[in-house]
Amino acid sequence: MIRIRQPRFRRQSLALLIATACSAQVAVKQSIQSFSQWASNRVVPLDTVEASHDVSDLRPLRALIASAKVIAMGEPGHGNHEPLSFRNRLFTFLVAEMGFTAIAIESGLSESGRVQEFVAGGPGIASQITRDNLTYGFGSFQENVALVQWIRDYNADPSHHRKIHFYGIDISLGGPRTATPTPVAVETALSYIARIDAEAAGRLRERLQPFLDRLRVTNPESFSEADRDLLTAAIGDLAALLEAQRQTFVARTSNGEYEWALRNAISAQQADRVFRLMPPPSAGGVPPTAWRQMTARDEALAENVRWILEREGPSGRVLVFAHNTHVQSAPTEGGVWGDLERPPDSMGQHLRSALGKDLFILGTAAGSGASGGQAAETEPEAVEAPLEGLNLPLFVLDLRSAPGGEAPEWLAARRKLRAGFTFEFVSPGQAFDALLFVRGLTPARIESKGRP
Repeated sequence: MIRIRQPRFRRQSLALLIATACSAQVAVKQSIQSFSQWASNRVVPLDTVEASHDVSDLRPLRALIASAKVIAMGEPGHGNHEPLSFRNRLFTFLVAEMGFTAIAIESGLSESGRVQEFVAGGPGIASQITRDNLTYGFGSFQENVALVQWIRDYNADPSHHRKIHFYGIDISLGGPRTATPTPVAVETALSYIARIDAEAAGRLRERLQPFLDRLRVTNPESFSEADRDLLTAAIGDLAALLEAQRQTFVARTSNGEYEWALRNAISAQQADRVFRLMPPPSAGGVPPTAWRQMTARDEALAENVRWILEREGPSGRVLVFAHNTHVQSAPTEGGVWGDLERPPDSMGQHLRSALGKDLFILGTAAGSGASGGQAAETEPEAVEAPLEGLNLPLFVLDLRSAPGGEAPEWLAARRKLRAGFTFEFVSPGQAFDALLFVRGLTPARIESKGRP
C-alpha cells in the first residue's frame, strides 16, 4: 500500500488556522469576562416589569436620568409584553417622582389626538379608543389600554394639578408596505380651517379630495409623477395657509387648537415626503434605496418629539417609546437592512444632536427566552451574551460610566443585537446611554374586542 504524505505547508496552515481560531475564542472570552466584572458593579437590579406600588427598586434610576428632558426608551421588537409593561411602570414612576408630563409613542401623531381627548376626560372607553386610534395594530395590546386608562385616571384626580398628555410621534402611513399617507392628518387640518374660513377650506378640499379618496384604496404605484407633484403642492398650500393666518385663527379659536391643526398639516407634509421617496417593490426584501425613505421617517419622528417637548413648556419632560432602531443614537445596520445602499439615520441621532445631555436613551436587550417561549441562542459576541452571564433576570446597566480598561473597548465594538425577527449591528456605548435587560420575552396581551 502506498501512503501519500500531505504537503508540509498544508499541515502548518491548518495548525495556524486552528491556533488563530483558538486565540480569537480566548480573546472573546476574556473580553466578556472583563466586561462582566465591570458591569456587575454597575447594574441596577429591578424587581419586576409589572405594575407595583413599591417603586424603591426604581429610585436608583433617578441618578442615571438626572435632569434629562426626554427619555427615549426602546424595545427590541414590537408586540412583546415585558418592554410594554415596564414602560408603563417606569412612566408612573417618572410622573409621580420626577415630574414627567407626557408620553409619546411610536404611533400616528394625528390619530393620537383622539386618545388625548379621552385621557383629558372625553367620552369613550379605553379599549375602544386605544383600538381605534393607535396605528400599526398597537391598539390591540392590553398594555397600551392599561397605559391610556392610567393616564385618564391620573388626570381625573383633582389633586393632580398638572395633567398628563398622550402623543403619537409617527406619521400617518398605511396602504401597501405601510408607506402611503393616510387622509387623517389632512382631514384634521381641513376640518379646523373650515371652522374659521369655510371658503378657503372648500377650495383646498376641492384640490385634495381626489387624492384623499385614492389614498384610501389605491396602490401607490398608480400615482404618476404629475399626481405626486399636485398632491405635494396642495398639502404645501394647506400648511402655508395655516402659517399665514396664524393670528386670525388663534384669535377665533385658541393657540392649542391652532398648533394642533398646524402640526397635522406638517405631519401631512412629512407623510408626503416619505411617500415620494418610497422605492419600487423589491423581490429580494428591503430595496437598496429604502434608506432614503427610512431616514426621512426618522427625521420626522425627531421633529415631532421636539415639537412635543416645546408644546409641554419649560418644565415639560417626556418619555418617548419606540423600537430600538428608532431611539438609538446610531444608524441601522445589518440583518434585514444589510442590502441597503447605506445605513439610514435614526431618530435618536437627530435628537442627540438637538438635545445633547437633555436626552437619555434606554435601549432594551432580551435574553435567550424568546417570544413564544422558544429558546433563541445567544451568540458569544452578541450584546446580550455578557448581560445574560450576570445571572440577573431584570436590570438596568448604565453604559456611560465606563472607566478605563476593557469595558470601553467592548462597548465600542460593533456587535449583534436582536431586533425582533432579525438583528442589527450596534456599538452599545454609542447607541445607548443605558440598557434594560430582560431575561426573556413573551407576547403582548391581546385585548378582546368584546371587552369594555
